[in-house]
Amino acid sequence: MNKNVLRKIGLTSLFFLLTLGGCQKTTALKTEEYDLAIIDSKNITTFLEKDDKLEKVEQLKRTDGNLNFWRNNFWKMDDHYYTKTSENPKLEVSLAKIGRDLSIDLVKAEGNDAYTSNVDGEFFYTTACFSDRTEFYKYDKNLKLQLKKELRKKESILTNQLIPLGEYLYVLCGYTNPDDGSSKNMLVKMTKEFEVIEETNLGDETSAYMRMVHFQNKLYITEANTSVSATGEPGEANRVLVYDLATKNKAYLTLTYPYPMEIYVDEPNENLIIRHYELYVKSYTWTVYNLKDQTESFIHFPEYEKLEQEKHINPPFFTQDSGYYYFMFDDQLTKYDPKTNTPIKLDLSAYDFEDTSALIMNK
Repeated sequence: MNKNVLRKIGLTSLFFLLTLGGCQKTTALKTEEYDLAIIDSKNITTFLEKDDKLEKVEQLKRTDGNLNFWRNNFWKMDDHYYTKTSENPKLEVSLAKIGRDLSIDLVKAEGNDAYTSNVDGEFFYTTACFSDRTEFYKYDKNLKLQLKKELRKKESILTNQLIPLGEYLYVLCGYTNPDDGSSKNMLVKMTKEFEVIEETNLGDETSAYMRMVHFQNKLYITEANTSVSATGEPGEANRVLVYDLATKNKAYLTLTYPYPMEIYVDEPNENLIIRHYELYVKSYTWTVYNLKDQTESFIHFPEYEKLEQEKHINPPFFTQDSGYYYFMFDDQLTKYDPKTNTPIKLDLSAYDFEDTSALIMNK
């Protein structure tokens, strides 16, 4: 059974136990053109977007087991999106390929997990983490396994992020020594056949490095927290490590808000988009950090503070399209213009969405 316990801060995405069969595909495909589609636990609902308003096109009943999708690793390759599913009652996880025609192909995941994942235009890479080994998998565009390889070390290894760059894979890992519990943040460079080329200790052993993106030959890595208090609370951190792949030099960006988690890059605008851990930072706060000007702007969702206090809800699904950022909750879709720092709130409450987990763009 996978040892999926993150060092210090864990990911907070909730996966629900839903009915899920074996390899299957949806039969209710789109019949009309659309701009965006929202997948919730029961349906796929399509919309046209006109003058910053949504017009419903059609609603398709899901026939793929009503599973949820992994919103933090949701990758576009050609005209499809690749991710993993929630567990079914048998604790089985599948890989998912979602088409713009709204077909959903499912294949049981090797290792029964995809602890992290990514695509390179040709293949879909995933990992599974166990107490005594970490497994790496390469799938083709049809989710057919092409290669599997194990990495075994004395330490247990958590693969927190994987990025394909050119001929190589860069994997952000947390190594934990089973003898004394000491840990270190490692950057592992691999071939695409999973041969280890180089391991780099990133330092900051008391910190948890969580996610990374690549931009202009540098890796930007979030420091989710530093150390742990006697009561088990994670120590506050508000930095992004900047690792230069050419020189191997390190630098840091300092953020106003602490506990940075997921990180994305908007290359045309030279922005980093960073989610902060909502358990410790209120209002489901995001930072937009402009690398050119080294300035910050912030996106807050205070309307969800009360609901977060009553019960945990997932942070919004995030995606980018046509120069805009989209943040989706069950009852609201926010379209954000990074050039003017202007949010436009689109009400979804009339559609009674339940456990939305994917936003498909078709523009």
